[in-house]
Amino acid sequence: MQPIVCVGDVHEGIGFGIRVDPDTGISERALDLHKNFTAAAKWAVDNHAALFCILGDLFDRAHIAPTFREMVRRDVIEPLGKAGIEIWLLAGNHDQPRSFNRATSLDDYRGYAHVKVIRRPTVIEKEIGGKRIAFILMPYLHPDQVIELARQKVKEEIPPDRAFDTAKAIWREWIRKRAEESTADWTLLFGHFEIEGAQYSSITTREVLPGDTSFGREMLPPKVDLAVFGHIHKHQVLWDRLIYTGAPERIDWGERLDEKGFVVLHPEEKSWEFVKLPVREMLKIPVNITPSDEATAKILAALPRDVTAKMFRVEVSIPETMRGQVDERVLSDRLKDSFSYEFVWTSPEREKVRAEEFTLDPVRLLREFVSQQYKDHPRRAEILEEGERLLREVLHQ
Repeated sequence: MQPIVCVGDVHEGIGFGIRVDPDTGISERALDLHKNFTAAAKWAVDNHAALFCILGDLFDRAHIAPTFREMVRRDVIEPLGKAGIEIWLLAGNHDQPRSFNRATSLDDYRGYAHVKVIRRPTVIEKEIGGKRIAFILMPYLHPDQVIELARQKVKEEIPPDRAFDTAKAIWREWIRKRAEESTADWTLLFGHFEIEGAQYSSITTREVLPGDTSFGREMLPPKVDLAVFGHIHKHQVLWDRLIYTGAPERIDWGERLDEKGFVVLHPEEKSWEFVKLPVREMLKIPVNITPSDEATAKILAALPRDVTAKMFRVEVSIPETMRGQVDERVLSDRLKDSFSYEFVWTSPEREKVRAEEFTLDPVRLLREFVSQQYKDHPRRAEILEEGERLLREVLHQ
């Protein structure tokens, strides 16, 4: 057997602000992601895979620190090469620059004979496991790149309100033609895009902000036998023919209930399977404090007996007048064996905004903006967390 291993959304280089090694600047949480990525590569080696495909967002940004690039080289690129396994790296929305003329950290691996870096739509045919397979490859293109593609393909001027739909129609026709022209035994579509109807996590159906590139079911023509995509971190199947690999580890709190792993294709049987990987346990614990409660005791009672190596987000609703009754030293001691913990304190009373509270602090301004603009969004906390991470990264460059 010569399986094909598909991994998506590794996000090497992501900056977590917890358990950071002062020498390397790398969070232990980032190492969780790398560990599962390495486990997928080891599975490929142990099972004599013919192909190892990363379906976008290997890196969290177009350019990441050399330490992460070296970790990927040492633990994934070179071991797979030594085992004779070819690697395909599709660009994703995080590691694809907005211009093809700009380099990305993905390009670091072009010097390896067994690595292909794929930043433009293309078709590759290979024989694996006695089957001729046609791979239609769709790396991520930013919305402005998709619109530019439409303007290059269509001779007449395209009104701005039609440019995006025109571009998607061109892509749809490109996929259909490539699939119908193929005489392969198995036609596969690999990509990194949102498909309408996909769930972003077990908790909510959508977390993407407006303006992202998304496609409908019509992007999957009948001649495509199977589509395997990255971009959405929840493993799932749509219409029996489109699989999202999901991320190999939980990345944000919205994914705390999701199983993680990677997808393996078996050309001989034209079948596939999902291989699960162990994940860091993430617990979100709500606690509602009333005036009749002993605050510290009630919070302690809400915590599980075993906290070892787990991540905690304790969301406490407490009257402002009782906030001083909480003994945070006791709470910290109770959670000292956890992997990480944070307390989110909210008040049931409506906060009064005073003139003297005016601020130019960028982090606080971001928090106020998200609170106002996304107050009803099901993943407001995750949007704020990611926004703060990016803002602090920019401010400290």
